[in-house]
Amino acid sequence: MTQIINTSLIIGLGGFIGTILRFLISSSIEKTVTTSFPIGTVLVNLIGCFLIGLVSGYFTQKLEDQTQLFFFLTVGILGGFTTFSAIAMESQLFIENGEFLKMISYIALQATLGIILCLIGYNLIKN
Repeated sequence: MTQIINTSLIIGLGGFIGTILRFLISSSIEKTVTTSFPIGTVLVNLIGCFLIGLVSGYFTQKLEDQTQLFFFLTVGILGGFTTFSAIAMESQLFIENGEFLKMISYIALQATLGIILCLIGYNLIKN
């Protein structure tokens, strides 16, 4: 039971850090790039996909151990950093505005590039 509580606290701390980083980075991007497309969310999610590939590749291929540091980095920081709920909310706004093609592009871009970047990050560790 103590292990579950400790791991939960570590993940929570990571989530706190990741959420703040997401807010700061996506807000900075949105202020810099003026567009009706939520580019800040897209870039944060794609960066997070690449980083989670790197981290999981490192832990599974080099350490072969999923320690509490793994949970802190992946479930905590990167889980808080990336966000599916923002994708859903912004997609709902596209629907309300009748921007169906923009919504499909938004979702497809993140899903496709996110998976590709995760694979690239994971496989970079092999070399």
